[in-house]
Amino acid sequence: MSPKTAHLIDMLGTVPHSPFDAFRLVAYRYGVPALAAEMGAKPGTLYNKCDADDESHHQPTLRDVVQVTRIAQDTTVLQSICRLFGLATYELGAAPVSDVALMELLCKVGSDSGEMHKALNTALSDGKFTTADLRLVRAEAYDLITAVLNLVQRLEGLVDD
Repeated sequence: MSPKTAHLIDMLGTVPHSPFDAFRLVAYRYGVPALAAEMGAKPGTLYNKCDADDESHHQPTLRDVVQVTRIAQDTTVLQSICRLFGLATYELGAAPVSDVALMELLCKVGSDSGEMHKALNTALSDGKFTTADLRLVRAEAYDLITAVLNLVQRLEGLVDD
């Protein structure tokens, strides 16, 4: 993982603001050589795409994003794109609706709420609210929204009629 990506994770949590940084993060998490092999690409080519930004010639294509997301089973790039446009994502799944699963989801909502409040408190503590502060609070808010929507989806599975 590059120092730039590690810094982004420290600053923004698990989903970088830039889709290019998110692409890099997913590829490095999975392992660029292994991912390139599964994509039928050369590792050097994938490394170039991982180091791209919005001005670079070697940008990942939509095909690359779809392949990386599918192979790595990691939606970080999609989440980053959604956040770029002020949207949120949540996974639809056919997971069981056990009491334990519901309690875990409820705890996730509480935990994500706490993380958002912590980010907001930290942002406001110095009396100066910056763009970086807003990005961090927004990222935590999207995590909270996702957790709440997952909980509601699971509750829909309890409907008897």
